[in-house]
Amino acid sequence: MKKYTALAILFIISCIIPYLTGNYTLRFATDILIFAIMASAWNIIGGYTGYASFGNVVFFGLGAYLTAIFMSEDLMHLNFFISMFFSGVICAIFAFLMGLPILRLKGHYFAIATLGIAEAMKALVQNLDITEGNSGMYLPMINLSIDASYKFFYFVALGVLIILLIITYIILKTKLGYGFIAIREDEDAANSMGINTTLFKSISFSISGFFTALAGSIYAYQQGFIKPEPVFDVLVTVKMIVMAVFGGIGSLFGPLIGAATIQIISEVLSDYFLVAHALFFGTIIILMILFSPKGIYDIFSGRKKIGMSYFLENIRKHRI
Repeated sequence: MKKYTALAILFIISCIIPYLTGNYTLRFATDILIFAIMASAWNIIGGYTGYASFGNVVFFGLGAYLTAIFMSEDLMHLNFFISMFFSGVICAIFAFLMGLPILRLKGHYFAIATLGIAEAMKALVQNLDITEGNSGMYLPMINLSIDASYKFFYFVALGVLIILLIITYIILKTKLGYGFIAIREDEDAANSMGINTTLFKSISFSISGFFTALAGSIYAYQQGFIKPEPVFDVLVTVKMIVMAVFGGIGSLFGPLIGAATIQIISEVLSDYFLVAHALFFGTIIILMILFSPKGIYDIFSGRKKIGMSYFLENIRKHRI
């Protein structure tokens, strides 16, 4: 009961934030929501299914470019929401088809394969006429005032994140969700129990790709201009993974907590420790992984008493 009360309060606060803050803070909050979507989407394939994808940025980049193509006045000139939905569906289909062969790989082989696909897709986009190569693509300007546009992107990102969390919660209560977790725990055992592991993994990858593409769509329309390098940058995937792990991999709210925490820490450090920002940031992440491998969510979930014994137990258990 306390958990649902806390969630209700958090939802109300999220809805009133745009009316209590300035545009700079609202833009920062929107960035947090976009990264929370990406981290939560990655968590479906990486946290629940146990396949660490290093190529999820391919869906982010494709979502951004497909939205630009669909909305382009010289091409299809579609509405943003229709463009965003179609972009997500195309990326979901692409992820499913791509997952059928590469999800037969395991461990670092799978990670390398997804990384290779992301790099190949970036090279393809850089050489296509429809994407205007390295010159980049402009998206139509949003027909709202500056203040209203900031609120628009914030609420769109918030809505997508809420839908993602609800769908993830529902999936985890079904046979599909149990299948994801069974694959993560022991894929061979799951296969021997009659679970079509290849199909389940491909569905997981498809859902992850769909929502990552939606994040790319929001980002592209918000920026108004996109180029291949930033939207297909592998560091975007790395950030998704770090946020999910930092917050609590394999938990519903862990990636959300991780996205907010990482973004806030990064912003504070860049303001006060500009030169040593990367050093401090990396040190904080290393310490967190050392002493609480299950993330921040595990510390505050109340499942274990927090104290020195908790951190020492983590070190012993994970043989650090």
